[in-house]
Amino acid sequence: MGNSEYLSRRTAPLLQEFNAPDSRLLVGTDHTPGSGADARAEGIEYADRDAVLSDRDVETVYVSSATGRHFDDCRRALAAGKHVLVEKPVCLTAEEAGELDGMARACGRTIFECLSYPYHPAWADFSARVRRQRWTGPVSVSAVFRIPGRVPTDFRLHPRHGGAAADLGTYCVDALLRLGAVAEDLGIGTVMFGGAETDGGTALTSRLVDGRLSTYTGSWAIGDSYANSVVVADSRRRLELLRAFSPPVDSPVRVVERRPGAPGSAVVATSAPANATRACLSAGARHVRDTGTAGLVDHRGILRRIAVLEKATAPLPA
Repeated sequence: MGNSEYLSRRTAPLLQEFNAPDSRLLVGTDHTPGSGADARAEGIEYADRDAVLSDRDVETVYVSSATGRHFDDCRRALAAGKHVLVEKPVCLTAEEAGELDGMARACGRTIFECLSYPYHPAWADFSARVRRQRWTGPVSVSAVFRIPGRVPTDFRLHPRHGGAAADLGTYCVDALLRLGAVAEDLGIGTVMFGGAETDGGTALTSRLVDGRLSTYTGSWAIGDSYANSVVVADSRRRLELLRAFSPPVDSPVRVVERRPGAPGSAVVATSAPANATRACLSAGARHVRDTGTAGLVDHRGILRRIAVLEKATAPLPA
């Protein structure tokens, strides 16, 4: 349901892999492609949303609509008896997340949020390496995701769809929580830029970990320079995972260490080539096949993350 650029560029071919050979991928959308040579991919049939929901052969719906529509599309899919894979974030408020989880549990269906980066082996190696390190003194944990400006009509810039906080802030806050930040302590701020087309924000908190101060900082923006990394550092070393949130498809990703006074950086780990989107969708498919799984997968963690960003992503009143 929905016909995003990400669906056509990255996800549709992978979704077709989960279907039976020669089966079609049914895309329910208000925006069908035009008549260009590559407008209609092989094996994809375009229809409206009701056609997807009423089709008895459809067991699982992948939601690829604009973010502000995720909640309604997920709810409609559940009401039609479908399992749901949904692009991040699953919705914009904690109340909506709780409602979807309860509804899915009541009808014995699964909702899986497709936030891909944690499924890449580079993230697993990086986070394990961070946990193993003997950090000394104050520790800084930072996550940054910034992308150049989009056209003013891009849904990511519209407050009704959560703006940059929903699109990029989800990654940054999620990474900080996975690395030890306490959701309830994270403060969210809006970054004011000179240009009206630029949208950005920050997340910040500190806590004592094993007697040392750890500071967690997230930063995101649309319309700013490009940046995409997670860094953990103390006074002796700095571990960096570059391209953390959009690892190159089927290419190795490196974890880099920098030390004061050392010439340049040292590669301390190189992941095997992987496709984070495929790994994420495979995990979602496993949850769907597991008849014992019902509700929003990892609903407690997702609810806490959404609650952190809620003030920055809550849609405008109709």
